[in-house]
Amino acid sequence: MNQDEQWLQEQKRVDYTIEKMKKEKQELLSKVKAVRGEAQEIRNTFWEDVTVNLDEPDDVVETSASVRQQAELLAERERSYGHMEENAKKLNRMIDSPYFARVDFHEADEPSEAIYIGISSYLDDEGEYLVYDWRAPISSIYYDGVPGPVSYRAPDGIREGVMDLKRQFLIRRGKIEALFDTGVSIGDEMLQEILGAHANTHMKNIVATIQKEQNQIIRDVKSNLLFVQGAAGSGKTSVALQRIAYLLYRYRDSLDSEQIVLFSPNQLFNHYVAKVLPELGENNMRQTTFLEYAQSRVGKTLKVESLLDQMEASLRAEKEEAGEMARIKGSLGFFRAIEAYAETLLKSGLLFRDIRFKGETIISKSDIAAMFYAYGESYSLPNRFQLVSKQLLKELERVAKEERKKPWVEEEIELLGQDAFLAAHQYAERKARKNRDDFSGSAYEKEFLARKIVNRRFSSIRKSIKQYRYFNAKAQYLDFLKQVPEFVQDAAGPLDAKTRAAFREGSLLFEDTVPYMYLLDLVTGRKTSSSIKYVFIDEIQDYTPIQLAYMRFLFPYSKFTMLGDLNQSIFGTTGYSPMKLAHEIFGEEKAQVVYLTKSYRSTSAITRFTKEILQDGEKIDWFERGGNLPVLSVTGSESESITKIVDYAKKLSKESHTVAIIGKSRKQCAQSYEKLHAQLELTFIEKEYSELPEGIILIPSYLAKGLEFDSVIVLDASADTYHDDSERTLLYTVGTRAMHHLILISNGPATTLLAGVPENLYVRE
Repeated sequence: MNQDEQWLQEQKRVDYTIEKMKKEKQELLSKVKAVRGEAQEIRNTFWEDVTVNLDEPDDVVETSASVRQQAELLAERERSYGHMEENAKKLNRMIDSPYFARVDFHEADEPSEAIYIGISSYLDDEGEYLVYDWRAPISSIYYDGVPGPVSYRAPDGIREGVMDLKRQFLIRRGKIEALFDTGVSIGDEMLQEILGAHANTHMKNIVATIQKEQNQIIRDVKSNLLFVQGAAGSGKTSVALQRIAYLLYRYRDSLDSEQIVLFSPNQLFNHYVAKVLPELGENNMRQTTFLEYAQSRVGKTLKVESLLDQMEASLRAEKEEAGEMARIKGSLGFFRAIEAYAETLLKSGLLFRDIRFKGETIISKSDIAAMFYAYGESYSLPNRFQLVSKQLLKELERVAKEERKKPWVEEEIELLGQDAFLAAHQYAERKARKNRDDFSGSAYEKEFLARKIVNRRFSSIRKSIKQYRYFNAKAQYLDFLKQVPEFVQDAAGPLDAKTRAAFREGSLLFEDTVPYMYLLDLVTGRKTSSSIKYVFIDEIQDYTPIQLAYMRFLFPYSKFTMLGDLNQSIFGTTGYSPMKLAHEIFGEEKAQVVYLTKSYRSTSAITRFTKEILQDGEKIDWFERGGNLPVLSVTGSESESITKIVDYAKKLSKESHTVAIIGKSRKQCAQSYEKLHAQLELTFIEKEYSELPEGIILIPSYLAKGLEFDSVIVLDASADTYHDDSERTLLYTVGTRAMHHLILISNGPATTLLAGVPENLYVRE
């Protein structure tokens, strides 16, 4: 067959498959309508179909069984139409593009079978596969193999055979737009087509173009720790999401999305990746940021400083002393010091608060301490807190009885409404009948009302006791910081001054967050989630050693996947290797490191340019995709810079869906926003809880992490803005957000960080 005939044959199969899918979708929607109607009918007539009789114990049991039976019938109908709706949505996603690849495979003397691969499996009426799920075992030969001898791991062991053909498709709106036969993992033609497309406000799934080394990461089920070091644009995050989809498929009987958590750099990034798994027919895993987790753990008493706030502070010139302080508090040695300090608290030293009511101490902190240390060292600190809380609640009840006799209670009784007095009267009548006492009604009423008032006033104290608020966590942490030199060798002196000032303002510094939570956990009890089976951490290079150690502490039974790029640390070189550290914390058994060195996001011109910004960076290769050289435009004034930015933004927006003007900091962006806004229609993304719009945006560097844009304009690449060698990785990160066009505007002389970039790799204006 010549290529035209092959194309025609393949289009006929696409048409046949889509026709089958459309027919099944219509049948499903009809069934959904019918079953949903049944469910609504059950809801409307629920109590008409239930026999309610509560006269005798047997009748109560019968009524309960009748209610349960009706509820189960309703739940079954709702599950049924919910499942059919999901199948209809899956078919809807596949109808435009039912599959993206074909491999012809045969075992031994068996005839060759054409296997078509798409985002989900699809079977015809006879149970034959028209499309195989990309996660199915046999589909791995498409990603890993080339025509010739191949093998794949099936549930019953290794299967071997021969791949006779490897074909890739681009199908849009039911029509084949491109068809390639290839002898490599994923043909360059297909990558050129897909990578040349415009950026989107949401991350796209990459199942059609997964490379062999990416597939190794996605299908890894043996490693307890999988560490992915990937260059900018190498598909780290995309691969992580496909890995989640694969795990949900592989272990669909024992794993659900609620048992997987992804820690991402910020909420803006969470919005960006939110559609990938639903496109593949899976529910999203739990998504959070470290800040969100910390804030939920610390509660409302302290506002946790975010990584973004710390970034802003570090971008100001106040970082020498603060940087050293953060380094000590973020070290593994500091983590061990907290453990050593907590050990000393077994004998003495815990700090408590008085329990007060109406301005008076009702249980003193010294009495609480005496209760606490009455238990010997064989009792752990968390166990003692449970026991002491029970004692305190008993003591509170004794105090409450005394309080009911006090004058303030009588004063409040006078202010009660009619409903309270009616309830008191009914209580008094019941009590009088029970005690056969007709003469103490008013006393019983007063007893009822006094107890009601005191209980209401004491309810918040009971709650605070149950939540261990009598423990003075802030004072305890400050006490630890004063004693740090006893536990940490290179701590020159007390580390509590900035922390104390922050506590007074109701905030918790970023570098204090993990030590504070860890001390709280060791003292009052670990708040872990044993239900989490897989933990994914993105942008691992921005995590401190103490954060990684704390993650292991929080999720002791989970498997970890860590993704990062040492070249994209927003704080510059950190002086430690996250990979080496992860091995130290998690152990080397069943640990795997995978390197993704090829960048696919940017044109080869942009990748060559940004690679040269780094010195001694990790190895970076590029995918050969044509495009214009980056432009460095040096201006003589701020107004000239603004004019250049406006001109470029207007020009690029005509050929780009997304144009990002990226500033170094939020402050720098805010200063430029008014001038730009007067001449451009643009959106200022200054908070991480934003959604990413199309068009022209203005965004600080650290919020742009992990995102990609058709065109990037660096707001100011001058020597005044990027002057420190530690900012190389930050400038590199900004430049690597660009897919097709990169423009650097410099207000005054350009940063010396570009001095090592060969002049033939960019255009200078």
